[in-house]
Amino acid sequence: MTSLYRYLMNSVLLSQRYLPPMLIFFGALAVGTASDNGPLQSSYAFGVLVMLVCSTWLTVAIVNHEDPRQRQITLVTVGDSLRVLAVTIAVVVTWCVPLLLFGLICPLVTGDHKVTIGDLLIGTVAQLASAMVGIAIGVLCSRLLIRRIGIAMLTAATLILLMMVRRISPVSALMKVLSDEKSAATNAVPATLLAAVCLAVLVAAVLVARTISDRRE
Repeated sequence: MTSLYRYLMNSVLLSQRYLPPMLIFFGALAVGTASDNGPLQSSYAFGVLVMLVCSTWLTVAIVNHEDPRQRQITLVTVGDSLRVLAVTIAVVVTWCVPLLLFGLICPLVTGDHKVTIGDLLIGTVAQLASAMVGIAIGVLCSRLLIRRIGIAMLTAATLILLMMVRRISPVSALMKVLSDEKSAATNAVPATLLAAVCLAVLVAAVLVARTISDRRE
């Protein structure tokens, strides 16, 4: 697992496909939180939305960075498609870490907020949860399931828009929790429960992607 992680991380690093979504994240967050002096958690709600879009993009870029022939070599070498997919997601999560850190710090630099440990923890949980849903969408829209890039982009955009519908989306519910201007102590339980739902969405997406891709490959 460690060797596979190092191989995939180095391969992604050399491909530089992580740069566009990361640069978009940094730019969008810097502009979107500039001169904001409202509650800190409300600023993090915007970060949750940007994280959803960019983590989806990042996931598709990383999952697709190997061409089909190289992927077959990796699968044969490792011998377990679920292990390959799990390590690939671990690589995606690694690249999401600087996004999360920037998402926590940027509103403090560009705006004027009262900062508490509770707000930072809620912001961390919310952005991690959003990243998990973004990774789930990215896995489902990657080459593992959808070979045509145009259809993949349209599907990803549709799923991201669905995540804005409050009644069916844990991400939209998270944004509402952060925007309600309640204390971190009040928001801790709903944010944690919604993060657990987001984790379940990611696990389900991984299992679906692995099952379908195994049948195709």
